[in-house]
Amino acid sequence: MNRFTSTRRRAMALTLAALLPLGAVAQDSYPAHSVELIVPYSAGGGVSNMARAFANEAAKLTGQQWVVINREGGGGVVGMTALANAKPDGYTVAFSPGSPITNSPFINSRMPYQSEQIVPVCQVFENVFAVVVREDSPIKSMQDLLAAARKSPGKLAFGHAGPASIAQIAMAEVERSGKLQFNNIAYRGDGAAMSDLLGGTLDFGALAVSSVAGKNLRVLAVLSDRAHPGLPKIPPVTAFGLTATSPGLNGLYVPAGTPPQVIGTLDTVCRKIVGSSDYARVASGMSQTPAYLNGQAFQARLKSAYEENARLVPGLGLQKN
Repeated sequence: MNRFTSTRRRAMALTLAALLPLGAVAQDSYPAHSVELIVPYSAGGGVSNMARAFANEAAKLTGQQWVVINREGGGGVVGMTALANAKPDGYTVAFSPGSPITNSPFINSRMPYQSEQIVPVCQVFENVFAVVVREDSPIKSMQDLLAAARKSPGKLAFGHAGPASIAQIAMAEVERSGKLQFNNIAYRGDGAAMSDLLGGTLDFGALAVSSVAGKNLRVLAVLSDRAHPGLPKIPPVTAFGLTATSPGLNGLYVPAGTPPQVIGTLDTVCRKIVGSSDYARVASGMSQTPAYLNGQAFQARLKSAYEENARLVPGLGLQKN
């Protein structure tokens, strides 16, 4: 075979490879078979639904199945423990908020894994929370709520998803920065808190925007430093002179020791999916906000959230499990 023929064949092979799905270029390329996507929360929740949408898009890109496995328990700790102990080959990946790394250490006396055992690959979306009341509540605006709180410190009761949850920490910062005091009540997830809010047991809730969409609730403010794309007319808490904390930072994670080239492929998958119109449409339907960050930027943001929690959580008086 002469050099010209060999060169032409190589060029044709590269052209054909470019037409194949990402990861299906060669028999031994990654991924060569299905990928297990661990979601450390229950099926049917916002994170799980976003993970399934991500898995569908990832399957199209890579030519392999991405199988969502819900491993709930311990506020995400059970699922992330499974990830930390998995073989670092890229075939076990977690789709999760940063909470099991940034929040869980403050409420668990003994963590079954260290943060160094888990590598953040990329951020996929932000889960933003909001201050909400029933539609028939006498509290018509965030100004009304702040005025009522200042008039009767500690009287207004609000519900949130659980101890050291993103919502509880966000409201702790609202209390600190606004010199306010609320009666905070922890539930096991947004659903339980919403049930009591709709039933009249609570004055307001600090719940995920994705949880309150379409419900008989009025959103007073988003617990963020900017407006939510799905609620452009609702002000962020910073508009009232209050300080915002990190939203839920959701992304992909792999066990430490995963080969750099595999992490690179996963990052490419992430970037393509988050930038796609199909994923944006699905996320919008769930009132979620796609937001891509590469591994380095995602790691820095998780570190900042951890430090934020280290400052705020001790003041909550929580007992460790």
